[in-house]
Order: sequence, then C-alpha cells, then structure tokens
Amino acid sequence: MSDRQDTVPLTRMFTNTAVGVGLRPDHYQDALENASAVDFLEVHSENFFAEAGMAVELLEEISAETPISLHGTSAGLGSVEAVPDDYLEKLRRLVDRVDPILVSDHLCFTWARIGGRIFHGGDLLPIPYTKESLHHAVNNIDRLQSYLGRQIAVENVCAYIDFDQGDFDEAEFLSEIVVRTGCGLILDINNLMVNARNARVGEPESYFDHYVRSVDSSAILEIHLAGSTPVEDQDLLIDDHACPVSGAGWESYQRALTEIGPKPTLIEWDNNLPSWGALLGEATKARKAQRRAFSRRRSYESV
Repeated sequence: MSDRQDTVPLTRMFTNTAVGVGLRPDHYQDALENASAVDFLEVHSENFFAEAGMAVELLEEISAETPISLHGTSAGLGSVEAVPDDYLEKLRRLVDRVDPILVSDHLCFTWARIGGRIFHGGDLLPIPYTKESLHHAVNNIDRLQSYLGRQIAVENVCAYIDFDQGDFDEAEFLSEIVVRTGCGLILDINNLMVNARNARVGEPESYFDHYVRSVDSSAILEIHLAGSTPVEDQDLLIDDHACPVSGAGWESYQRALTEIGPKPTLIEWDNNLPSWGALLGEATKARKAQRRAFSRRRSYESV
C-alpha cells in the first residue's frame, strides 16, 4: 500500500530554467571559489555518507552558497529486496545536513539476498517492466519517501539487455509509478538515446519523441544531459559520461523542451573530466538551447 500521504512535496525548489552541473572531486575547489557560476550542483549521495570528514565539511560549505541536488546510485528502487535500513539512515542524515533541492535515484535493481546475506550488485541493473516489478518498485519508493518525509525523483536507466516479458513499456511503467507513489521523475536524455541506438530502433527520433509524449510531463523535476564515447556501428554504446553532449543530444533536448516546457537541467560528466571552464561551457550551451526551445514553443502556441 502506498504511503504517499506521509510525504511532502518539495519546498526548496529550483526554477524551471535552472542549469546545474555534477560536482566531482576534481572541481571541489572551483566550486568553492565560483559559487555563483551555476544554479545548482549535483553530488552522488553515497560519496558523502560519512558522519564526519573533509568531504562532509566541504559539502556543507558549498551547500551554504549553492543549492545541492542529491543523486543516489545505490538505493536500487527496482530491487525485490527492500532498501536496507542502514542505507536509509545514512541518506536521511545527509538530507538533514545539506537540505537538498532534490533527492533522486534510479529505477534499477541493485540489492539481492544470497545465502541469507544482502549483496549490492555494484551497477544500475535494468528490471523487466512487469506487474511484479511495479509492485516492488512502488514499495521501495514509498519506503524511501516515507523515511525521508519528502518526495523523491526516479530516473530512467540504460538497459544493455532485452527482457522477453513485460506488461508495460518503460514510459507506461514510470507513469504508473508516479500515479501510485506521487514521486517525481528525472528524464535522462542520453539514456534514452543509448537505449534506442543499442536496440537498433529504426527511427530513433520517433522513439524518443513518443517516449517524451508518453510520460507525465508535470512529474518531470529535472532533465539530465550527458555524452557517450563514440563506438563502431557493431559495438555496444555505453553511457559513460565521458564526453560533451553530442549534437544529437542537444537536438533531442530542444525537442523535449518544446514538447514539455522548461525543466531544471543538469550536465553530467563523470569520466575523462574536463576543466571547470569547459564544464561551465556545457551549462552555457544548455541555457542557449533552452532559449531556442522556448522561442519555438511560443511560436507553436501562438499559431
């Protein structure tokens, strides 16, 4: 049964045109010295689960000047096993410490019980979109939102395998989760593009546009943008966050904004990190893409 009545909507929200970047260790000093360079910063929650230490102190200092979004990689909201108590306790302590503008994680499988012990899979493993999976995802999201006393956002993930069974497509599955839990969504554009490419979808643009139209746009709290290292046509494309956003990524972003309207946007870059200036340059591109998309959207609405 859903516990959505026990959660509260976000109260410290960023504006719909906010643009942020992912904060990684190479750029800690830059973030401290240039607090006003971006609208918000995203950190991976688990990197700051310690009760004390330099990283925790640094995040507290940065969060005093710049809004922080907490993005988890380990909750495993699609797992059959419930999110472990100790994980919930550490996350709530971090939430209380930095008062984030958003708490999010992925619609994936990570936790499993083997021989009576709980193990973590170490990756964002995809789940089948079945009624059984929906039941487990709803329970885990309800559990996390109830424990934190606030709404969270759930991100679509890359799936490098295909499941034979399914009662929903991904957009339908996410929309049903929103209805049952009251959670929000993160629309990761590169994940959609990687999935379409690896699945050899005949018309990737049509696939992408149908997906965006199918999800509840009012539930989308943030858009993620990233780049993948190019590979040969016969190779699997990996969402490695190691490159600038591609031209196709920017085009997809503008089409999404034209369809759903303005949404806070995050630039993700986790490997082969660029300079702080280059990362901010990607944020500037996002702002320019927003302006072009909004101009196009206003033109459509005036017709």
